[in-house]
Amino acid sequence: MTQEILLSPEALEKRCRLVELRSELADLFEKRDSMVSQEEPHLTALYIELIGKLQYKEFALRVEVMKLRRKHQLIQSSLNRGERPDMVLVEQTLEVEFVEYKAQIEAQAEALKAAKSYLSAPLMSEEDFSDLKRIYRILIKRLHPDWNTDLSEEKKELFVRAQAAYKSKDVQELRNILLMLDAEDVPQIKEETIDDDIARLEQSLEDLRSRIDKLNASFPFDHREKLYDKNWIQQKQTEIKDSIERLTEEKEKWQVFIFAQTGVNIGEA
Repeated sequence: MTQEILLSPEALEKRCRLVELRSELADLFEKRDSMVSQEEPHLTALYIELIGKLQYKEFALRVEVMKLRRKHQLIQSSLNRGERPDMVLVEQTLEVEFVEYKAQIEAQAEALKAAKSYLSAPLMSEEDFSDLKRIYRILIKRLHPDWNTDLSEEKKELFVRAQAAYKSKDVQELRNILLMLDAEDVPQIKEETIDDDIARLEQSLEDLRSRIDKLNASFPFDHREKLYDKNWIQQKQTEIKDSIERLTEEKEKWQVFIFAQTGVNIGEA
């Protein structure tokens, strides 16, 4: 007579609940990792390609205008004191005052390069992507340390390898890890701790849902629908282009002011 026949209806119900929780947690954990490792870089790159390039141009131009305005102030201060403006000193002052803006512009430029590289990379086949998700879910059930309390250090290291392979979309590495596991690696159910296990997994499930909700409410996930809405994209691009046009006019205005102060064109200063 098997052990299962001897189990009470309540014990069987608990076992079913534990199996259900493990499966649901594995699905949600894979979903969270998919959002962070796969969807987030894609949405970010798409946003940068469609909107970010214009925002970069707008920001760089805005900093130029701010710098010209400040340059005008420094020159005017010297003139108000009856002194000839020291343009070398002016430029040195501007360099110090705008060092953080320069760093931001450089960081945005690197983000543009990264987005272009990401979007131009070859896509995974549907079959490989399906395998990636399927195998990772299996490995989560067998190797996640929060749900498998008796894991050896070797198994914990395998899970770290699995996470890295999933992030880098290395399907073959996930297959290799799966091959290392025997059928005995499937989590065993212990009757003496089943109530605690259920409570722990229910709490983990609640925490995981909360983290996913927070992700969905943050960038770039809150732009999912917008990035595939042509009208929104066109409207956003038009707004930024209008801002760029206004900033260009303001830039030219400050260049004229500075020329009037010094008699030197900006490019010659």
